Amino acid sequence: MNFFLLALTSFVTWLFGYLRNCYSYWEQRGVPQLRTHFLFGNFFKLKSVHTSELLQETYDAFKDKSPIAGSYIYTRPIAVVTDLDLVKSILIKDFNIFVNRSSSDLNTKDNPLTGHLFNQKDEEWRNMRNKLSPTFTSGKIKYMFSTVAAVARQLEQTFEQQVGESGAVLELHDLLGRYTVDVIGSCVFGIECNSLQNAQAKFRVVARELFDHPKRSIRWLLFKLTYINTLKKLPMKVRTFGELHEQFFMNIVRETVELRERENIKRNDFMDLLLELRRTEQSNGLTVEQLAAQVFVFFVAGFETSSSNMSYALYELAKNPQVQQKLRAEIQRVLLKHGELTYEAMMEMAYLDQVISETLRKYPALASLTRVPSVDYKLPSKEPESELIIERGTRVHIPVRAIHYDPAIYDEPHEFRPERFEPDACLQRHPMSFLGFGDGPRNCIGLRFGRMQVKVGLITLLNAFSFDVTADTPDKLRIGDKNFLLLPSEGVRLRVQRL
Repeated sequence: MNFFLLALTSFVTWLFGYLRNCYSYWEQRGVPQLRTHFLFGNFFKLKSVHTSELLQETYDAFKDKSPIAGSYIYTRPIAVVTDLDLVKSILIKDFNIFVNRSSSDLNTKDNPLTGHLFNQKDEEWRNMRNKLSPTFTSGKIKYMFSTVAAVARQLEQTFEQQVGESGAVLELHDLLGRYTVDVIGSCVFGIECNSLQNAQAKFRVVARELFDHPKRSIRWLLFKLTYINTLKKLPMKVRTFGELHEQFFMNIVRETVELRERENIKRNDFMDLLLELRRTEQSNGLTVEQLAAQVFVFFVAGFETSSSNMSYALYELAKNPQVQQKLRAEIQRVLLKHGELTYEAMMEMAYLDQVISETLRKYPALASLTRVPSVDYKLPSKEPESELIIERGTRVHIPVRAIHYDPAIYDEPHEFRPERFEPDACLQRHPMSFLGFGDGPRNCIGLRFGRMQVKVGLITLLNAFSFDVTADTPDKLRIGDKNFLLLPSEGVRLRVQRL
């Protein structure tokens, strides 16, 4: 008994000493930090979702006092950037030091779908980015416009069926998710998913499960992300995605590749562009696993971020009818001029661009951008005696949402004002004040495609329907607690009527 008590006392003493040392990491380096809980650090502050609450609190507390501030996820220190000039240095000027988003190594043998551009590091990322960049030029994206427009017409038909003659209250997030699944399925895989006609279509079911699995927990996701290198040493496999989901996408890609190469099928879609890379670089081309990983991340990132962006946009337009009327007037004027919806007509709609950007400001897909320095990084400073250093391997968070809601940058940030993104207004702000698609060499490679499918969807819907709040529409949408993406937890319900 005495031995047990001695062992327990020794363990508790060691644990408190270890935690105290962990949670004083930033203080020891002269970096201001939030006050920590003696057992849980700062992580106990996360009442609901992502790190967005923690990053917001850190940013607000130190934005005028230090270019970086410290916080903790579990026992790991994170640096929160509070200065926009430093944001520019990290994302652009000193990008060669901050190439990577994570310090953990990929395990593509057990998780082949994780070997995609978003996760890749160093030269592997550079090589893949160089290979894929030509497939995302405005010219290549224009080839896919007719496919997106065809799916948008199906979206309009689905709305007409559900709205009827007298109007109806619809849950938009799911409907728009079915639209973007069909767009991505067609443009990436060349497959007619038909989820607009059938909500239980296989692609839609799999897509929904990836983001809304009942057993998913943001705390467990953060735990895996924080300690992934340690977890890899355990005998059990640590899976990023379910085995059934992995097999589904691997089989789809294998079958598509085999069919197109055997029959020499051309569709001018994303898969075609990847297969062209595979053919032109036989000695160093893409393997089937690499192909699967790239189309997988394009599918996952493209359908959920775009459907959420459209849902948030329609929610704000319903709350701000004068903005909705102004946007509809632009849409109808340009469509009348061109006679139909064309790529050129879409590109002419400047106010639509502003509406989408303002929506991304209020509802960015990610609460933060993460980078990890490859060497110890001394912060640029006008004061020679400044010795603030971010150590190699430390996760750095650029708090996108906190920056977008900074009243010193955006007056009355909770108000929805697309005019903030008029060209003259943009020039008056710091270039890093809007990070809806990231910035620098590692920005979102699919931003042109993402904006195109959002634009086509909004043009089609706003030209045919009006959107209004109901008695049950909340003043503020709740964000879900199962994903890193900032998604509406309870959907977006609005009253929809034919014009």
